[in-house]
Amino acid sequence: MNIKQYIDSLFSSYEETDSLADFKEELESNLNARINSLRKKGLNEQAAFDKAITELGDVSTLADELSLKKRQEVFSDMYMKTRHYMSTWRIVLYVLCGAVFGFGVIVSVLSGFFSGDVNAPLGSLLIFGGIPILGFLFLGLTQETAVHEAMSWKRALLYVVAGGVFLFGVIAFLITYFEDNAGLPIAIATLIPFILPSLAFGVFLVLTEKDRSKPWVIRQRKEYMERSQKRFGDPVQQERFGLFSGALWIAAIAAFILLTILFGIKFSWLAIVVALIGQMIVLAMFTKSR
Repeated sequence: MNIKQYIDSLFSSYEETDSLADFKEELESNLNARINSLRKKGLNEQAAFDKAITELGDVSTLADELSLKKRQEVFSDMYMKTRHYMSTWRIVLYVLCGAVFGFGVIVSVLSGFFSGDVNAPLGSLLIFGGIPILGFLFLGLTQETAVHEAMSWKRALLYVVAGGVFLFGVIAFLITYFEDNAGLPIAIATLIPFILPSLAFGVFLVLTEKDRSKPWVIRQRKEYMERSQKRFGDPVQQERFGLFSGALWIAAIAAFILLTILFGIKFSWLAIVVALIGQMIVLAMFTKSR
């Protein structure tokens, strides 16, 4: 039995409506995506099909008790939770990284308290804090989610290298800055050889990253673009709306910071309110009249 036949059998007792047909199509698309993901992990076609069906849950039993809308919510809960894609070993690694990071924070606080030397906690934090942070980065990038396919471990390691160099530069900057007779210029000079290359390499990785979005995300993105096209009329108008909105919020954030420095939070929140009003005005200006 293929996926379409299986889905049709689940809803054989229901009247075929447009909403049901759309839901069945979405269900088939997501099941296909999950099966393809499982096959990439080494499962054969039948094993991947059986596992995906098992993960989907007993929809046929729920079908007699739940409305179509409720079944969509159940399906979303089954497939939109990140834990659905987590293996046991990955959970163990997440917990281990968290434990090491917590241990590093405790060691840093205690070493700083008893030694009175700011370099002692920074050194401890570099070892026990930096390593688990990079571990979280690697696990996060190679983690399949409801929205994205997992990144290859080789490319994820490149991100880890860039992140490691960046973290080392930050720690080296702090240690140098707090050393006796070492001022800000020397600390910045220590920072630059690590920060600039790591940022440049990180930007390169981001710009050359392929789209790992799942089919349903790409489909929703396309639908959003179509709705935006109808709203703004043409791509140029839409681009102008984005530029005006970006400039508006950059100015609002700058005003918020400036007002906070000059007058405190008592008046700075007004910058956000003005920005929200301005955003609605800009949207009204650029929305295509019907």
